[in-house]
Amino acid sequence: MDINHLHLYVDEPRACHQWWVENCSFQSVPELAAQFEADSAVQRADIRLLFSGATAGGVGAHSPVDEFLRRYSPGVADVAFRVRDLDCTLAQVRRAGGQVLRPPQAIAGLANGGRWGRIQGWGGLVHTLIEPGLANRSRSPEGFSDARSPLPWQAVDHAVLNVAAHHLEAAASWYERTLGFCRQQQFAIQTPNSGLNSLVLRHPEGTATLPINEPTSPNSQVQEFLDYHGGAGIQHVALRTHNLVQTVAVLRRRGVQFLTVPPTYYEQLRQRPGFWHGAGDWAAIARHQILVDWPPDCPQARLLQTFTQPLFERPTFFLELIERQMVPSGSVVAEGFGEGNFQALFEAIEREQRQRGSL
Repeated sequence: MDINHLHLYVDEPRACHQWWVENCSFQSVPELAAQFEADSAVQRADIRLLFSGATAGGVGAHSPVDEFLRRYSPGVADVAFRVRDLDCTLAQVRRAGGQVLRPPQAIAGLANGGRWGRIQGWGGLVHTLIEPGLANRSRSPEGFSDARSPLPWQAVDHAVLNVAAHHLEAAASWYERTLGFCRQQQFAIQTPNSGLNSLVLRHPEGTATLPINEPTSPNSQVQEFLDYHGGAGIQHVALRTHNLVQTVAVLRRRGVQFLTVPPTYYEQLRQRPGFWHGAGDWAAIARHQILVDWPPDCPQARLLQTFTQPLFERPTFFLELIERQMVPSGSVVAEGFGEGNFQALFEAIEREQRQRGSL
């Protein structure tokens, strides 16, 4: 199981679509929007984003988009997964007590076949399940090579779900029973001001990864999300790139804003076991305020991360940009989620909370 696309329900889908085209070098894909009943869609490499807005029916409108935007803040409403066998997956969902919202149907306009269905996810989240046609299972989308792009995007690395306090175990168990996810790691973050618990789920038959967070204090960043969003939902998605320093440099020139990282972080970084003194990009990493993590026994397998400011008016949905570097031999690639950076990230978001008066 892999993440196929993310469907965002937003107030201004045209403006959102244009933001991704102009700032992030994505391309419009009208046929993708038509296949999954969206207003528009963009793609770059294996990252697909769909956008839908409320209908013109006003207060009385009852489309899924209308209902979502009445209850929740704009953001990701559907994390769509590619599955090997749609009928088998839907049967498992039903056995686990899950709700099937759309039965299997053909993907419109796809000459090589393929079907999709939709299920209710946790809270207001839904999941479109896609069984690709036989000719589409292992082939990368045509027309989306990033060889000449200034933004070398790769794929959606993971999507982070925030749930209410004491709901972490129930949410994780639900995804285990219905879709077959497995627990990969669990951790807790605590500062003098707030905290959270997190549990990372990954599918054993693919790359789909879903970290789930719950707040451990009333003023936690997770609780702030829940309050502004109106309930559980996707707090952020991580987009993977071949070259994070280059990607951030281009995005900054185009006006994209990121969380700030204090200079002390980079002073402390050099004291961390396994610091790779021979890397020649530490100055650029500090200049663009990128977080770095690595296993002490393999410092060249670095994980680089950075986080944007919220993309919409309310401080809910934002992006993580990530690069998983590989050692020169190609035998080891950076895994995990930057465990060594969790505290620095949490404190960076807390600084933004203070500016909003939420902490």
